[in-house]
Amino acid sequence: MIGALFRTMGPFAPPPPPGAQSPPLWGGEDHVKELFGSRVDLSTLRREDLSIAAFEHPHDYGEHFKAKYGPTITAQANARKNGQETEFVEAVNSFCDEWNRGTPEQARFEQEYLVVAGTRA
Repeated sequence: MIGALFRTMGPFAPPPPPGAQSPPLWGGEDHVKELFGSRVDLSTLRREDLSIAAFEHPHDYGEHFKAKYGPTITAQANARKNGQETEFVEAVNSFCDEWNRGTPEQARFEQEYLVVAGTRA
């Protein structure tokens, strides 16, 4: 789901700094293994799901991201600077509507995440 959020924000975000990698890559087992290489013995590499039901309406989830999540704050500021804030808000609202697994009156979102644990080799 976070990968989809980054794709939603992409057209509004400023270009990343040189050499920066997309944060959702950290959710990929192959990427994590490549990053750590032989320097870390991975003892845990599993996927889990997080159910988020703290928001009454789906768009409240988007408001949370716009207020608290750095990449979303940056994308919105860039959209505002470029006269695209209305389009940005509409895109985030559409994202929330698409990913809501609850109802319009009681939102619920599911996020898959990767649990990684290891020791230095």
